[in-house]
Amino acid sequence: MSSARIGTGTLMVHALGVYSMVTYQPDALAARVSMDNLLERVLTVHQTAMGATRLPLELQQQVYSYLDTRSFRAARNVCKWWRFASLDAVTLARQLQKLPILPPVEARKASPQELQSLWSEAANTLMLGTRVQRLSDLPSSTSAAQKMAFVAGPRVTSTTNGTRTVTINDRTIALFDVSGEQPKVMAQRPLNDLKGTVGTGPWLMATTTSYYELALSVSGKLLAVAQERTVQIYDLEAASDSCTVNVNVDGAAGHYICGLDFEQGDGVLRVRLSGKGAVIYLGTPRVGHNSETASFEHWKSNAGLEHTFLDSALLDLDAGGKTSDHTARLSGVQLLQPWQQGFLLAAQRHGGNESSHYVLGYVKRGVEEELITAEPQSVTILARMESFLSAWDYTLNGKNESGMGLWENMPSAHEHHPTYTLSPDATMLVVAERDKKAIRPVPLTQLFLYRLPSKQRMLKMLHDSATRGKGSPIDLSSFPAKSGAESGSRNHQLETVAERRHKVARIPICLSTIRGVVNELRFERVEQDVGSADFKLTASTAEALKTWSVADV
Repeated sequence: MSSARIGTGTLMVHALGVYSMVTYQPDALAARVSMDNLLERVLTVHQTAMGATRLPLELQQQVYSYLDTRSFRAARNVCKWWRFASLDAVTLARQLQKLPILPPVEARKASPQELQSLWSEAANTLMLGTRVQRLSDLPSSTSAAQKMAFVAGPRVTSTTNGTRTVTINDRTIALFDVSGEQPKVMAQRPLNDLKGTVGTGPWLMATTTSYYELALSVSGKLLAVAQERTVQIYDLEAASDSCTVNVNVDGAAGHYICGLDFEQGDGVLRVRLSGKGAVIYLGTPRVGHNSETASFEHWKSNAGLEHTFLDSALLDLDAGGKTSDHTARLSGVQLLQPWQQGFLLAAQRHGGNESSHYVLGYVKRGVEEELITAEPQSVTILARMESFLSAWDYTLNGKNESGMGLWENMPSAHEHHPTYTLSPDATMLVVAERDKKAIRPVPLTQLFLYRLPSKQRMLKMLHDSATRGKGSPIDLSSFPAKSGAESGSRNHQLETVAERRHKVARIPICLSTIRGVVNELRFERVEQDVGSADFKLTASTAEALKTWSVADV
């Protein structure tokens, strides 16, 4: 009997491999069938000569117990017979116990319908049906400049499309067109430092060892230069003796500027500071201007370089308004996109008696003295994205080999300046985190892919936050995300905290570890004539463009 059972089980596993490529849309009625009603089981699923239903139901469920969670999800979507066999409470509980879910799932304490709903949520949150494929590398945006002997360094920067390059050499700023076979000088002008002051200060210091941070706008017309706490913006198309826009960043007291980025249609300048991942946004986002990018006149106005749109040090995460040594704070903040009269942002959360982790948040934009600014008291956490330490309780609970199973390679969320990008449908977030230890001879960067809550879930969070009063943000990241193909008719059903028994950790997929610093991340929707992938992710480094295809299957 034992040998016959093993032989039949082997045949069934082989059948799973054969039929796993068949797609099937689950029958909503079958999902509601009670596993306790034996008569209904017999009437709904009867044994036939087909290979898919030849095995007894109990033996098919026994085979399921040997599958990992990804294979189990693929197998149960082959046909309605295999899906029916997977609806057994014990079968679902065994698979759920392998996932980072707290408290641990027990079949005797939950109904089959509750287990099915929890499985759908876990499969979507943990991206068990997401297929990621590495594509061929492409030349980087700086490869054309490097072929023309422009050495990558702190005094050389290029546009994202690689057609323009700016260098600073002995106090001279030079703009080159590198789209052809030979570089062409488009403009030259001196630095506005203490050796040759133009207009009003503050000016840059003039020393032989001066270190600059550079940022070139998308259009290649604007150049931002930072030194210590001073920022200047140059109009590269203006005359060489034209005035610049200068500012001394007051919020950078006690720090120095370690990075610059033009964002939101060149309307804001993301200023990264050296201490504790602090970030300051100067300027005003180009909300409602479609694809129009900001001009030099924008940066000269009151809404330009002298206006602080957001200061991460002022963002308030304490609902009670109290301050203590354990107050939570955000670092490495980056604006993602406009959303609901405000902005979605990604950041690291530290303190608050919790391990550091990543979060997706929302900040409302307001008007102060006729200038648009972010309201520090309006921060709402929409999703908690786990790091290695913050997910410790979840991952050690999983009944996989070595305890942590498939989630041993996770981000650390250390105090640094990561890079984020949002998928076009705002369902996934990519985090590029630099390795804190491996920095020589070449720094390493790890890429992680997170699943985000559905739009309906995030809107519900904002609504609940608003009902509690302005200036009292609440962390509603414990709400489940009902989205994805497996959610069926309950795709956007919103539950309350009281109705929720289990929490599914939002753990990422580690895409890869790449050489160099990621200068830019792009998440684009793929047209139908390019394979079967839904999205294409591109990470730009000084060496190459690394690409992946991402699809929900």
